[in-house]
Amino acid sequence: MVRKIIDMSMLDKLKIDGEVANYLVQWDNTLLLTAYDQNRTFVLTADGEQLLIRERLKYVLSRFAQTNLIYP
Repeated sequence: MVRKIIDMSMLDKLKIDGEVANYLVQWDNTLLLTAYDQNRTFVLTADGEQLLIRERLKYVLSRFAQTNLIYP
């Protein structure tokens, strides 16, 4: 297994594997979620892919919580 370090301060300089309109964030397929910019969310998948979702982080997290029955 090849591991690499992702410098989060250089997030805007990373090679992004793809940009998608929708991605189902689940416990078993996601390692990291963070805002990329105001309208996109960066996802590091369990497979090592680096994706951008064309949605704000708060909407991605809200859908994740609803899907996984997580309530405040």
